[in-house]
Amino acid sequence: MYFYGTQIRNMKNPLILLFLVMFSVSNSFGQSKKEQIEQLNYRVDSLIRILSSERSNIKKEKAWLEKQKDSLEQQIVDLNSSITKMNAQATRDNSFIKSKELELSKVSSELSSLTSLLKVKSDSLNLVLADLEKLKPPVKVAPVIPVVDNKGPVKGVAIGTQVWTTKNLNVATFRNGDAIPQAKTDEEWEAAGANRQPAWCYYENNTANGTKYGKLYNWYAVVDTRGLAPAGWHVPTDEEWTVLSTYLGGEAVAGKKMKSSSGWNSYDCKKCNGGSTEFKKTCSACKGTQANSSEPFSGNGTNSSGFTALPGGCRYYNGSFNGGVGSHCYWWSASEYSISHAWYRFMDQNPFTLYHYTISKIDGFSVRCVRD
Repeated sequence: MYFYGTQIRNMKNPLILLFLVMFSVSNSFGQSKKEQIEQLNYRVDSLIRILSSERSNIKKEKAWLEKQKDSLEQQIVDLNSSITKMNAQATRDNSFIKSKELELSKVSSELSSLTSLLKVKSDSLNLVLADLEKLKPPVKVAPVIPVVDNKGPVKGVAIGTQVWTTKNLNVATFRNGDAIPQAKTDEEWEAAGANRQPAWCYYENNTANGTKYGKLYNWYAVVDTRGLAPAGWHVPTDEEWTVLSTYLGGEAVAGKKMKSSSGWNSYDCKKCNGGSTEFKKTCSACKGTQANSSEPFSGNGTNSSGFTALPGGCRYYNGSFNGGVGSHCYWWSASEYSISHAWYRFMDQNPFTLYHYTISKIDGFSVRCVRD
């Protein structure tokens, strides 16, 4: 009986409970009616409690489900509202995109027209420039003015209010006759600079380079009180270099007028210069290597000033030669920048600029002279 009573209290299905009650009644038929009635009352009470509990649970579940239903319905309403707003925004965005596409189409059409017009104008301008080039009078080279000192004639050229030598200096003695030490080895060159002593050399220690390009001097030879320049001449200051470049139109164009008309290396490639790396690789003139171009730009100038600048290279502070012959030229000024640096000018084979910088006084550069 305990078993059945326990099972009845744990059972939640009313049909099962009823079946168990009937089964129990049949088994206890032989008991007294009073006992049977008591047992039935007990079981009925148990059933009533179970049914009451089930009703309460069902009521709670119903309330929870109603709450969930209301929440889901509100979410659906919110989602529908968001979808409506997004559809409206999408409609506005599509309209905006279409308007911008129309504007872009108009701008592209105008750009195409302007590009075509620019091409026509450029072609016309090139024709006019070609005609103007034909009408230009031949370039007149400034006259060479001989100046004589106690060592013989020194050629000079008048450029504006100045007279400049037409060749780089190539002397091995100071004006008073004292010898200027020649530094052949890297160690000798570096030691002279470290001791702030004058020194000269030929580019790559080759006397043939001296004949053509003159000697290379450190800055201590330039400003030695015994005088590096011949009598009647002096090494130009930075300001005097500026007077020259200004007279020739400024540093950006002076180089072309100062360069000799031959002797300079060519550079880059006319067909692919300025193009992308991929474009240059397909170039038929240089096969992607501009230095080997069959159609290079000329590094020569016009020498319209008569200055006759030749690319004589330089020597670095450690004795190594660089800024090679054929592609670069460097000239000292007599103007100091700092305890270790001085002003100088240089040109290379590419642009026609006369560059203006400072560098270590120990380097070896060419020297031009201007008349006193």
